[in-house]
Amino acid sequence: MLLSTSLVKRISTKEFTAPENQRFVVHDSRGFEAGDSENFAIAKDFIKRRRNMPLQDKIHAVWLCIPIPLANAALFEDGIEEFINLRKEILGDIPIIVVFTKYDTLVNDLELEARMSGEHDETALEARKVDKLDELCIQPLKEVAGSDILHTTVSTEEEYESTIRQLINLTTTSVEKFVASEAALAMMIAQGADIGLKVKASILIGKKRYWRGLAASVNFKGFTMSDCLSVIHKDIIDVWNFTDPHCHLASDQFKGLILKDLDKADELMPKDPDMTFLIYRNSEFGLATITAILTLLAGAFPPIVAGVALVEWIHDTYQHTKIVLQRIMTYIVDLTCVMQILFLLAPPGPISRHIIKIATKAYEGACKNEVHLAIQSYCVSAIRRGEGDALETIVRMIEDHSIKADEVRGLRTQMGGAVDSKADEEW
Repeated sequence: MLLSTSLVKRISTKEFTAPENQRFVVHDSRGFEAGDSENFAIAKDFIKRRRNMPLQDKIHAVWLCIPIPLANAALFEDGIEEFINLRKEILGDIPIIVVFTKYDTLVNDLELEARMSGEHDETALEARKVDKLDELCIQPLKEVAGSDILHTTVSTEEEYESTIRQLINLTTTSVEKFVASEAALAMMIAQGADIGLKVKASILIGKKRYWRGLAASVNFKGFTMSDCLSVIHKDIIDVWNFTDPHCHLASDQFKGLILKDLDKADELMPKDPDMTFLIYRNSEFGLATITAILTLLAGAFPPIVAGVALVEWIHDTYQHTKIVLQRIMTYIVDLTCVMQILFLLAPPGPISRHIIKIATKAYEGACKNEVHLAIQSYCVSAIRRGEGDALETIVRMIEDHSIKADEVRGLRTQMGGAVDSKADEEW
């Protein structure tokens, strides 16, 4: 739920969703005007009703959005101050986060002030930003609410995208702590700002659904390999929540691209297979990915052609063998890595086959062979010892080949306009 400081006199009970993301639902209170007891009562009643609903219909968090004021201006309207004072009575365990907006305006003003004074020192300027924010926002908030209310600053300007990630992370953590882990997981899936939360959600979903029982063969008995991999595929692509109206990511052609090279699972291992874990352990997966993308677009890779995978074993019934375990583990890690690359490449609009092909080929150039060798090494040694933890290995491989949230903007900058996000083509 979104509480803002505008002076519109009715809370909106309508659910607001973006056309490209139906999973993130917002209710806008549109603010409380001083003395407007009717609207205040409507808001309280709305929240009370939602508190008694099933988890999926509850309000999971409240963002109290307040513009950072100009010097000497009041931070709160009377109605907002009253809401803060009564927050525990109104909200119960629903977390509330005070969101100080338009942070870029404050920074721009302070930078202009520093330049005009002729004393532009970066260290001093950073300290000035902290002090000014404390003076205008944090101390006035503490005077009204005490020190136990969460707060953060945001700006929607591109260079401040890290502030949006901070808000999403703070909200997700609070929802998990005070509401329910299921609601926090749903928020990780719904949000599109933090790649790290997407990876975390993929791992959590996998643990809940099937990864933990892979080595014990408890989930897939009686099903074909196609059935097993289709379930895994859907769970993973659903987490990333890309705008995909044509269902390209669910297509047999895309599955065929992910299945590519799984037939090579029995190829000759290195003499020291345990060393394969070290090949990419400390690598820069994001940098390797960007290098592969730019190399691909420069024409160093052959044309990318996708087709329905013609592998005979895909129609076999699942069996508890080393090669089957190896193929499933590899499919999970490969698909998760490709989803991360798509996150880098994906435009705000619908995802295209052109982008999907670039992502899968870039993964091949970045580290696909190393990932396959590392998983093969695990399976060989686990079978030899008669033990092993497939779940731990999958999680480690994904975490070792993850793009960090604070790397995304820099990596996209390195790509520049090299990728035509609006281009499309046939499979």
